[in-house]
Amino acid sequence: MIRAGAGQSSIASTEQAAEQAAVEAMGQAGISRADAVVVFFTADHAANGRILLSTLTRVTRSDRIVGSSGAGVLTGAGEIESQHGLAVLVISSDEIQTRPFLFQPLRERDEEVGGKIAQTLAAAPDRASLLTLFPDTYNGQPQQLLSSLQDKTGFVPVVGAGSSEAGMAQSTYQVCGENCVSNSVAGLQLSGSFQALIDITQGCQPITEPMIITKAEKNLILEIDDRPALEAFAEVLKGPLAEDLRRALMFIFVGLPADPDQQTVGPGEYLVRNIIGLDPVKGIVGIAGEVKEGQSMIFTLRDGQRARDDLNQMLQRQVQKLDGRRPAFGFYFNCCARGSSLYGMPGIDTAYIGQTLGHFPLIGMFGGYELAPLGRKNHLFAYTGVLALITEES
Repeated sequence: MIRAGAGQSSIASTEQAAEQAAVEAMGQAGISRADAVVVFFTADHAANGRILLSTLTRVTRSDRIVGSSGAGVLTGAGEIESQHGLAVLVISSDEIQTRPFLFQPLRERDEEVGGKIAQTLAAAPDRASLLTLFPDTYNGQPQQLLSSLQDKTGFVPVVGAGSSEAGMAQSTYQVCGENCVSNSVAGLQLSGSFQALIDITQGCQPITEPMIITKAEKNLILEIDDRPALEAFAEVLKGPLAEDLRRALMFIFVGLPADPDQQTVGPGEYLVRNIIGLDPVKGIVGIAGEVKEGQSMIFTLRDGQRARDDLNQMLQRQVQKLDGRRPAFGFYFNCCARGSSLYGMPGIDTAYIGQTLGHFPLIGMFGGYELAPLGRKNHLFAYTGVLALITEES
């Protein structure tokens, strides 16, 4: 049986916040000792990292603690943004084995660290496995890390987010056991008898039909459908966005299929990449990611109402997968560009999750990017929410 509980606190005192959130989580789980503890916290609490971890150990009677700083935190009770926040999930189960880990330094060692993570994983082909990862956003190249990990282990589903902060600390923090550090990657492997139901919701929606990149160089799109890329970009701009290109880059993005050889772009099955530069003379569009000639692409629009619609569609897919079951617990990794900055008010994502799926232990954070599988490969996402639901094995 899987027992889990989640709690949160907005108290400024790290010790009081950790105690409040952990006591709430332990009470919800109905346990006296946790097998594993996941904690997400705003960077305000990092200066008291030792107090944070010792308090969690005392309350949960477990030193198997792992987690990360985030620009905000969340549980099923709601989202905490723009203030002190701390969220705790506790897990106890004879069906799930938990393996927390931390590797440092991360900077310029993504491929090596991916190999080291692979060496620590419990390999059991007949057992379910889910890997949660929290790499330092400022010091890592997550796609290299994911590629290295998959090269060593084959496909193991990964969910997670880049450790983040609200912009004041200029550092992110990863925790494991007694350690609270930066320039590292923390994570937790779940293995055993359970099911992980994973889906994503995009904060951007397509505003064009699929087009073909007919000329490209690294991250530069030179031509789309045999004409200057900037010309194709300009055609999608309407109203005020057509009058202010700088503002347009805050709302219009490029969507790429997860497989560069894929000619179709299915609903939600694309990777959003920022447009980082325009060359009016040469007609070039530069994006935050490499492209290749012959690859499909779409232009997407970041919009609160479209994001709500996509979130609802994702939750309906999860309802179908659950088929009447209640999640034992769940993770929700939300982009720091979603939340109140997307909707104009806080708490929309967790409210939709609770309304659709009911009450269950849920924990998450607002990250610098999101990690999730698409097909049989793990990818880096942006402007996305990743929902992983853990259920008893059916």
